[in-house]
Amino acid sequence: MSLMNAMMLSCIKATKLIEMREHVRLNFLENVQLHMHTVMCSGCRNYIKHTRRINELLQKKFITNNIKPDTAALEAAIISDLSEQK
Repeated sequence: MSLMNAMMLSCIKATKLIEMREHVRLNFLENVQLHMHTVMCSGCRNYIKHTRRINELLQKKFITNNIKPDTAALEAAIISDLSEQK
């Protein structure tokens, strides 16, 4: 496997890293891979913009309305949906 192949990400892997970095710090290799991918992929650059905007709007809604989401119910619903997809 060449170095370039090892460094390149698919859009699926790139979007996973984009979402991950909202919650955890990416390691050096992940940051480099994501940067290289987004330099060449306008779709993933747009995904980053949209994800940031959605997160901003959600934060604003929760903070403005003093809403505390029911994460346990949300987690149960997600697990249920994932189980049904199998």
